[in-house]
Amino acid sequence: MQGGRAVAGEGDQAHVGVVAAQARGGRHAVEQRHVHVEHDGVRVEVVGELDRLEAVGGHPDDGQLRLPFDQLAQGISKGPVVVGDQDTDSRVRGVPERFHHQSKASLAPVGRQANEGVAIIGAALDLGSGRRGVDMGPSAIRYAGLEARIEGLGRPVVDWGNVTTAVAEASAVGDERVRFLAQIKETCERVASLVVRAAEEGLLPLVLGGDHSVALGTLGGLARAKGPGGVLWLDAHGDLNRPETSPSGNVHGMPLAAALGLAGPEFDSSAFRLPAVDPARLALVGVRSLDEAERELLAELDARVYTMSDLDRIGVEPVMREALEHVAGDGFVHVSLDLDVLDPEVAPGVGTPVRGGLSYREAHLALELVSESGLAGSLEVVEVNPILDRENETAKLAVELVASALGARIL
Repeated sequence: MQGGRAVAGEGDQAHVGVVAAQARGGRHAVEQRHVHVEHDGVRVEVVGELDRLEAVGGHPDDGQLRLPFDQLAQGISKGPVVVGDQDTDSRVRGVPERFHHQSKASLAPVGRQANEGVAIIGAALDLGSGRRGVDMGPSAIRYAGLEARIEGLGRPVVDWGNVTTAVAEASAVGDERVRFLAQIKETCERVASLVVRAAEEGLLPLVLGGDHSVALGTLGGLARAKGPGGVLWLDAHGDLNRPETSPSGNVHGMPLAAALGLAGPEFDSSAFRLPAVDPARLALVGVRSLDEAERELLAELDARVYTMSDLDRIGVEPVMREALEHVAGDGFVHVSLDLDVLDPEVAPGVGTPVRGGLSYREAHLALELVSESGLAGSLEVVEVNPILDRENETAKLAVELVASALGARIL
């Protein structure tokens, strides 16, 4: 099958035969099975160049194997469908040329490791933000079916619950330049310890916020376990303010600067390592709200910054591929997803919404490309605020995006 997907219509009882093809170009026929569909009510959509399909059930040497369409789909979902760039001269009859793709891709669930376990770490923290409610984010995401969704991808899950956090009503603000920093650091130290534990046990840490200040613990723990690494920061904001430049004193606007070792000694801790991020391996995607001091700092760093204007002009796929290439390297590659990177129309329940963000499909594509790259060894989802949400819509979206990052695909 060249670049096609067969889809049965409603009520159709289509049957699909996996038929051994004749050898072409000197290659063995076993390597060239194709799908034969015996039904007029089947449409063809181009999704890439499909050169070979492993046999589904039975024996690979069967001359002809016929299965109901739903059984064939189930069989394909259990193993990779290999999509190659061979024999690209052939085309699906009737499909416009502009829809033919040459790139290699996989239509089956893929990921860094298909069976890699996931450790869920919650941080119900809202002290770093100026708006209450994001402390309920981890519970909302779990309630939206996170664990079952990940297990459905074939990954074992352990949930280590939420780390202990302070509450604003019983905490001293401290220095107004870095409000509640002492309590935030205590929470981040606990997050860092669990991140280190996950790394030692060969699990992928999935940290649920809370506000984005929890990233200090995630990145600091990763650096303690593996040395400095790279980070893909999906966020409407830069989070690169420092105590002397922050207009609010809210720490959730400073974690990236702190992780780079640029926010001062106040952020240091024996429980995690700073600087945690190599400034030459930092990429920000979806940015559309920066303070002047953040712009000045970015001008000094060897970071890649892709604003929403860049995404509009270039497209999500080229931007994500370039960003992922930039953050790749030794130590670790971490993906930090702030739900406010999406447009508020799609993700209304976030701490600091900014209009003009990613669409639903753009966000999914971005996370699908993360999975396809196989680079990310850790993931973080923050700033879900159920108080501002509609029927837990944003938390449900967070679960869907985590699934895309961990290998979920449409086919």
